Amino acid sequence: MQKIYFCWILLFIVAMSSCKKKTFTPELNISDRNYFPLWVGKYIIYDVDSIVYSSFFSRTDSFHYQIQELIDTAFTDGSANTVYRIVRSKRNDETSAWNVTDIWSASLTANSAEKVEENLRFIKLVFPIFLNESWKGNSKILIDSSTDYLSDWNYEYTSVNVTSAINSFTFDSTVTVLQHDDENAIQKIFYEEKYAKGVGLIYKEAAHIETQPGSYPDGTVYRMSIKEFN
Repeated sequence: MQKIYFCWILLFIVAMSSCKKKTFTPELNISDRNYFPLWVGKYIIYDVDSIVYSSFFSRTDSFHYQIQELIDTAFTDGSANTVYRIVRSKRNDETSAWNVTDIWSASLTANSAEKVEENLRFIKLVFPIFLNESWKGNSKILIDSSTDYLSDWNYEYTSVNVTSAINSFTFDSTVTVLQHDDENAIQKIFYEEKYAKGVGLIYKEAAHIETQPGSYPDGTVYRMSIKEFN
């Protein structure tokens, strides 16, 4: 009798365990890291178009130029991660010489891709990559009066592993990261980036415009698209 009772208890425990809600944890796909490839000698040249609105002058100006991001060296940081130094240069067109404007850096961790731009560290991608995954991409930025607009952004994968055409290129596998989208009566802030597997960043759009009813807007719309890469 005791054996039968024990068996019923055991079956009850097994049944209850099988009814527990299962949590789905996507497995890390190593190829996801190929959306953010890093190696010394890697470069990408971008076409940049920007529109600048000035309420002071009540005018709109458009600019076109090129940006190159070149990885020229690598080093190990205090957390034993390999960090790649990015030399960022600008020129007016293909006939002009490059002028260095910034030194940035990028690195891969076990579950993220990070980039330091103007001394601000952004978590550009998180791994594994899957649709609608969201994260605090600006969480490593110290928020003050100059960076207040970056506070509490929720990055999100809005498309994953899709074909995208940028300029003369067609990329078989790309992901889109919507970094921020906020529009109301007094401002519009929109930031989005696209990455291609084996290439990296292929497109970026950033719009930050302050508006007041009846007044000329202030701000910039910035679009950067891949022109050349190795």
